[in-house]
Amino acid sequence: MLYSNNNIAGVLAIMLIAAPTAYAIDNPDTPSEVNQRIGSGNPVIGKDKSALCQGCHGEDGNSVSGDFPKLSGQWSDYIQKQVREFQNGARYNEVMTDMAMSVDNFNDLFDIAAYFASQKQMGGTPIEDEAEQKLYLEGQKLFTQGNARTGAFRCIKCHGEYGKGQPLNNNLFPVIGGQHKAYLIKQLTDFKHEVRENDRSGMMLRITTHLTAHDIEAVATYLSRVPAPAPVAVPAPVAVPVAAPVPESWKILLEDKPVNIEGANFVGGSTKLKSKIVKTLDEVVGFVGQHPDAELELIGYADSSGSAKLNQKLSLARAASVKKYLVKKGVAASRITAKGEGSANPIADNKTREGRAKNRRVEIHSVIKEEKKVRVTG
Repeated sequence: MLYSNNNIAGVLAIMLIAAPTAYAIDNPDTPSEVNQRIGSGNPVIGKDKSALCQGCHGEDGNSVSGDFPKLSGQWSDYIQKQVREFQNGARYNEVMTDMAMSVDNFNDLFDIAAYFASQKQMGGTPIEDEAEQKLYLEGQKLFTQGNARTGAFRCIKCHGEYGKGQPLNNNLFPVIGGQHKAYLIKQLTDFKHEVRENDRSGMMLRITTHLTAHDIEAVATYLSRVPAPAPVAVPAPVAVPVAAPVPESWKILLEDKPVNIEGANFVGGSTKLKSKIVKTLDEVVGFVGQHPDAELELIGYADSSGSAKLNQKLSLARAASVKKYLVKKGVAASRITAKGEGSANPIADNKTREGRAKNRRVEIHSVIKEEKKVRVTG
């Protein structure tokens, strides 16, 4: 599962990773993580020196093609080791071997390697479909657990969690998590068929011998992909209930003031209510429903016309008419008292027609048993 001889630029870039503690590259990894990867080179100087390598491996070491390995965040010692092996013939690639042979100043090699090593570690690409997701899960299991039935070893032991390498700087076990899938398949296959021969311990040969082509593709899928994030369920906007405006009659009742049903709301010469007052009376019904401790007191009044006896009778009858309506709408009769006061307590001048109409009225008072009343605003 190591980098190999397929890509010349890849190897070359690999050789370009070694650097000192001082790094001026934009990298979200912690300084400690970066310093574990870089060697003795200078990453700042290495940026300019790596211009040729960037042509294949990308400006920041993230190549766009699977023909060229990603170098961003790779161990610098590993990169240098691969370059030296291209130079001594342990690895061969028509392009990369020539590139490696042109390196005769190891300070340049260290600086270039330091630059790539100081970059943010390579990252995978999103899973695109269900088939790839299935392969990803198979590869994840092989990478982390191996396969006891076939004898395949687990890869995590050497390459670390998610293939991100084992600290400290290690020139044997490269960072492979986030590498191109095609490149990983090529290297694993080359190890399996002994095309890549710089595996002196034979470790990769023993591992890949127990991997089928399908297994290799699954492991490469796991290492090169990151699962697509689960869709975030966006809750439907919760409608904030808008409080209904508080009826004016409720405010009046809670302020210990009466709701007046004036004479104009009765059919002339009778106790029958006109339809225009129904809305107000229905609000009173709602008020009683919202205030279980409330009782209503209905007081009927008349103007000064007519005899006291007639006025008393008429005022009581009108109060009784209002009570009848409220009871019909569901208010318990036991919560309502009705009485007539005749022409007492005028609220307007009985000498005028308008004044007398105001005095012919039924007042609705609320009596809440609890001392504490809730004041309604709105």
